[in-house]
Order: sequence, then structure tokens, then C-alpha cells
Amino acid sequence: MKHSDWLRLQSEGESICAILRQQGYVCRKQTRSLSWKLSKTGQNYYVLRWLPAPINEWNLMPKDTSPQWEQLWQLIEGTLSTIRGEARKTLPKPTSQLENNSRPWAIVRLLPDAKRHTVARFFNRQDAEDYRRFLKRFIPDAEFEVFFDVPNEQL
Repeated sequence: MKHSDWLRLQSEGESICAILRQQGYVCRKQTRSLSWKLSKTGQNYYVLRWLPAPINEWNLMPKDTSPQWEQLWQLIEGTLSTIRGEARKTLPKPTSQLENNSRPWAIVRLLPDAKRHTVARFFNRQDAEDYRRFLKRFIPDAEFEVFFDVPNEQL
């Protein structure tokens, strides 16, 4: 990971903690990693952690179905969308249609509420299956699927 990426992610984490502190949470930075221990009086503690490549997203562990977890995750997502929305206004990232057409095999992480997140794209199915096995080994709780993503033909 580049140092500039590390600094950006650390800034995101500190921004999340600033919002959570306003809501009564205690945030403690874990040494040598992009993770924070979050707790509130009378509740269980959670760990907010950045999962590096190939996932590249924030994760709140342990994941449970409690209302406290849901409320905390909504605060985190709201803060991230605000931070990243401002960043997108300054640096738009164009997507290449040619890249999507030349890599039709995709690995998708299945999320709650029938949502999905494309993790990676590949030229062939075997590479995609190998990478899915790698992801499953290091993130056993997540669900990943490989599928052939037919590009939309625009006339």
C-alpha cells in the first residue's frame, strides 16, 4: 500500500471516530494497523478495520444482527459517503467500457438486502475461480460468487 493511501485511510478512520465520539462512543486506535476499537457504555465493543487488497473496504467486527451494530454501521457508512462524496467532486474517476468488455468474468461479494459489490474482473474463468478460493480462505464469513458478466451493447 502506498503511503499516501495509508494517510488517506487513516484520515477516513479518524473522521469516522470524530463522528462516533459525538454520539458517545469511545474510539481507541490500534497500533500499527488501520483499526479502531469502538465501545459505548453498557454495550459490546466492535473493531473498525480496513481490509486491504483485494477487498479494499472498511469492516466492522464482529458482525452480528443487533440493533447496536446496525446503528453503528449506519453512522460509519454515512460518514464515509460524506467523505468520499467530497473526494469524488474533486477527483472524478472515469470508468473504461473497454476494460469491462475485455474482462467478462467477475467476482462479486454478496451483501445484505440483495446488494452486491464487484471485487475483481478477469479474462478467464479459471483465474476468477482461483481468486475466489483465495478470498474465501482469508475472509471465510463473506460470500463470493463468480459469474460471466455480459456487457451491455449500446447502439
